[in-house]
This record gives sequence, C-alpha cells and structure tokens, in this order.
Amino acid sequence: MARMRICTACKLINTARHNDVLTVFGKGGRLYMTGQNIRLAILDNGIHPEACPLAESFMINDNLSATALKTSTVSPLSHGSICARIIQRYTDLENVEVFNIQILEDNSWRGNIQKLLKAFELCISMDIRVVHLSIGTYTFEDFAKLENAVSKLLDSDRFLIASAGNRGTATYPAYLPGVIGVQCHPYLKDDEYAYCHDKLTRIHFQASSKHRLICGGEIMETPISNSYAAPLITGKLLSYLKTDANLENAAMLRLLAEHAGQYEGLKNSGPCPYPPVEIPVVILNGFSCSRLSCLTRFLLERLYQEGYHARAATDLTDARPWDETALPGSAGLDAFIARMAWYFACDIILLGITPYIPPDTYENVSLWIYGDEGSESLAINAPSNGQVLWAAGMPDSKVYKLMIDMLT
Repeated sequence: MARMRICTACKLINTARHNDVLTVFGKGGRLYMTGQNIRLAILDNGIHPEACPLAESFMINDNLSATALKTSTVSPLSHGSICARIIQRYTDLENVEVFNIQILEDNSWRGNIQKLLKAFELCISMDIRVVHLSIGTYTFEDFAKLENAVSKLLDSDRFLIASAGNRGTATYPAYLPGVIGVQCHPYLKDDEYAYCHDKLTRIHFQASSKHRLICGGEIMETPISNSYAAPLITGKLLSYLKTDANLENAAMLRLLAEHAGQYEGLKNSGPCPYPPVEIPVVILNGFSCSRLSCLTRFLLERLYQEGYHARAATDLTDARPWDETALPGSAGLDAFIARMAWYFACDIILLGITPYIPPDTYENVSLWIYGDEGSESLAINAPSNGQVLWAAGMPDSKVYKLMIDMLT
C-alpha cells in the first residue's frame, strides 16, 4: 500500500482508494475571485479561527466528498494553524481570503493521496490563486498521480508553494516542475530566506523556520522544520501578488529571488560526502536524441510495471517530469550519481548521455548500454568499471530483457 508522509514529523498517512467523487457543500457552483481579493488555500490538518481570519473551511471526507465546516474542532496549535500564523506573521491578510481545507486528521495527521488530489480539484473549482502545502509524499507510487494533478492545477496561473520533506530525499509535490519548493536552513531566522535553485531537486528557496509567534497570549518559537519554512515564502509571495495581481510564475520567482538575502554556505544541504552508491546505475550512451528519449521512457515504464522505483535523468533539452534534471555533462558524473541516489532513494538509476564516453571513466556505473552512434570497437575493447551491452539495432524490449539479466 502506498504511503504519504507529512513533512514536519514524517508521520505515516495511509493511502486508500475511493470512488472518484467530489461533492462540494457551501456556496455551491463555480466560485470566482471578487474585486482584488486573493484566494489562498492551506491544505493541512485544519486551521483554528484564532490563527487567522478564515473565509471558509472544508474537510475532505473519507468518501472524497468535501463538507463545509461550521465550527472548528482543531487545536489552535495544530500544524495547519501554525502554518497560517506564520503566513500572517509576514504579510497583511487584508484583501486575502483564506480557505482552510482539511485533508489530514488533526491529532494523528493521517490522510491519503486521494484526499490531496481531491483538494486540488476543489481549489480549481473555487478559483484559488495560491495553494500552500506544508505536507508531501515520499512514496514513489504517488508521484505519477501528483504530476498530472499539479500540472492541471498550475495550468490556470496558480501558485503552489510546497515544503520539502525533512529526511532530505525526494518529496512530491515540492520537487515537481512549476512548484515553488522550499526547505529550511538552521542558520536562518525570522524572515530570512535565500534563493538557491537546485536543478536536481527543483527546490528554489532555503528559508527560516524559526518564527516567534504569539499564541494564546504566550510567545512560542517554531522548531527547525521544512514545514515552517514554506509559510514564510507563501507570505512573501502574497505580498507581491497584492501589489501586482497579474504576476505569473516566472516573474514571481524573479521577484522572490531579487529580494532574497545573500548568505554563505547554504546551497548544499545534503550530506558531505554522500553515502556510497549501492544501487544499479545504467548509462545509455551513443544513441540519437529521439532514440534516447524513446528508450529511456520505455525502460522506465517497464521497470515501473515490474515494481522497481527507477529514476532517470538525461542531457536532452525536452526533459519530461521524470527527468529530474538535465544532466550537467559528463564532468563530475560520479558525484552526480551519488547525489541522485541519496535524494531519490530509488532501486535503479538510468542516465542518458548523448556524446560518446568510454566505459572506464566512472566508478558508480553498473552497466553501459551503447547505441547506434557509439563506437563499437571502443565500447568492447575499453577497460570497463561496469558491464557493457552493445545495443545497436536492438529493439527496446530486448534491451530491457538483457539489461535486467545483466544486472541480476
């Protein structure tokens, strides 16, 4: 069974399957932004009205219907309430309509990926402009579902701000293209944040998660957690959107980057050095661009069908979402492989490189698959740090079978 994890404490959220139904109670029908108000939705375990003014509150039920909540049963210190307080700490919520969409249980933080997908549908139907998520999933089986849902959500000029997971590996939707991904850094405090776009993870910002909040007349400071870094960026984004409601994603990212602080030593938050690579790594080399694209897709789909969690990256310019990054070239490839293995915690890595490179160059490669434009004599005769498969003229299905045979 697939599982989704909340970023603040990595608590498990079971994935359940339900009928594809969404019923919205409340105002009914399609809702539109009125005047210059900006609609913000916070998807979490619920927001207490003390945290910030709420336009409406909804709960996504186990049967995937959405019920309008008339009273609040969540704690004023719930995870969602604290995120709302942080947002309000750094932006004036005048002319901002805040919608509370509860997809997790308040106390256990349990939920499922289907509730998140339905919450996205609700945001689209209500013309929500900004969606805040301090939760995410590490589960590979959820990734394809989120790719499609997030793509649809962002089609209509919306903003999705999402926190990375606290364990440092791939978190969706924070790692998806178009999403503004955020992680914390322990050196930052209050409203400090840095722009450090990472092409591998697609995380854009490192931000403070240490915020002093007044709750029930007492002062509290939030702990170091990616969950509490993302609301700072949401607050900043809302401030700019209130000034210019026509800002699009690229312009918003430029604004946020221009106003970011300059801090030393924040960009690489992964372990140093990265742990040894203990999974198979396959290099696809010497193929034409079109063949490389088709073969990579085919191999990934077959691996997925057989239950493998596979990740891929290529140096092709038209990278699909499963291409977590365009490869930076062959320089430093061993370090890139180690970093990719750490972040994506996968079973196998496929790397597609169009320029020919010999098989003796890198230590972390298990198998070299050479294509039509490689040099057969060099591929066969060069000393190799991994096995070599010459696949010129070979159908994709045979390449897959031989790859699996050689790796196992």
